[in-house]
Amino acid sequence: MPARVGLAVSSEVFEVMGARSATQAYGFDRFWRNVRTHTLHNPAEYKKRTVGAFVLTGEFPVPAMYR
Repeated sequence: MPARVGLAVSSEVFEVMGARSATQAYGFDRFWRNVRTHTLHNPAEYKKRTVGAFVLTGEFPVPAMYR
């Protein structure tokens, strides 16, 4: 959930402030990049996917780095 909020907020910032807000002068580019990195490396998302697969299909989790 926090990852989705971060992406939504940064998307709204760019929508409201325009493309110039993505320049380094304001620092929002770094915020968006950090949020995006956290969403891509978020173990909670992988866990939700694993639990969902188990509930829907009965597929047992395979041990992996993020599971």
